[in-house]
Amino acid sequence: MSLAKAHKLMMDVHLRGKAIVSSGNREKAEFDTFRLHAHGLWATMEHPS
Repeated sequence: MSLAKAHKLMMDVHLRGKAIVSSGNREKAEFDTFRLHAHGLWATMEHPS
């Protein structure tokens, strides 16, 4: 991830309380959530509606 994208995500979390860091099908979302949890980061999955 580029420094600019990482900075944008960090600011989204800081100002809005959340940021979208990944999107895709359910299996990909579960895998990405697991990877973030493995690094001690908090992540949740949300269905876009």
